[in-house]
Amino acid sequence: MLLVSYYFSQLNWISISKEFVSLEDLPEEFDGFKIVQLADLHNKEFGEGNKRLVDKINGLEPDIIVITGDMLNNSQEIPNNGEVLVELLENLSNDYPIYYVTGEHEEGMYYEDRNKYQNKGTKEEYEERLRELGITVLNDEKATITEQDSKINLYGLKEHLSGEMRIEHRLGKTSDDKVDILLSHRPFYFDEYVDWGADLVFSGDTHGGMIHLPFIGGVVSTEELFPEYDGGLYHKESSLMVVSRGLGNNPVPLRVNNRPELVEIVLKSK
Repeated sequence: MLLVSYYFSQLNWISISKEFVSLEDLPEEFDGFKIVQLADLHNKEFGEGNKRLVDKINGLEPDIIVITGDMLNNSQEIPNNGEVLVELLENLSNDYPIYYVTGEHEEGMYYEDRNKYQNKGTKEEYEERLRELGITVLNDEKATITEQDSKINLYGLKEHLSGEMRIEHRLGKTSDDKVDILLSHRPFYFDEYVDWGADLVFSGDTHGGMIHLPFIGGVVSTEELFPEYDGGLYHKESSLMVVSRGLGNNPVPLRVNNRPELVEIVLKSK
């Protein structure tokens, strides 16, 4: 009974990971600016209408919410696929600006296989519903966030199933005088994000390695055994990357020492 209780607590007991992140050139107006990250929900529900998740987010009082993909499952077998996320966002979008980039599950909605285009209309209609709620979907695009007269840049990399980054071709060059924040589903391209010039990256995908062992870290992700970026804050040269352990599970409901996670990042001026 203890093992069963532990197993269900690991799947359903939401944790909050908070980090203070100092960035060069961050305007004073953004000092204390709070970003909450959601990732890898995979149609998971924390209570009816995701009420427990909504209550946790409201308790953090974010300035913006960023979503880094895989919020549903790529399957024709799931009726009303995406409705769990739509309902969640209906309960959040009136209170917070929300920015969204896709993962492989959104980009692969109803693919017959990875080499064929999706049936026309599935992903496009899903994204249009999000936009109608006021969600900013960033498909290789940039948004500008303004506090008083100061601005920072927020870029979103659309998930490419081919795995080709070509970031500068897709997003252009980073700015010389503004903080550049990047949303991208996959953390494995951290070197490319650093070379491009991102100051701060939000990513997910690894589910925290599913099983987290002391001194070892995550054991398995969708990409590899013992993933290098299983969760937390990573530094490389002048760039930082935040990797969420995610909220849901796919393809199996497995989390050990690795509870579902909301990430709270507070920006600080240096």
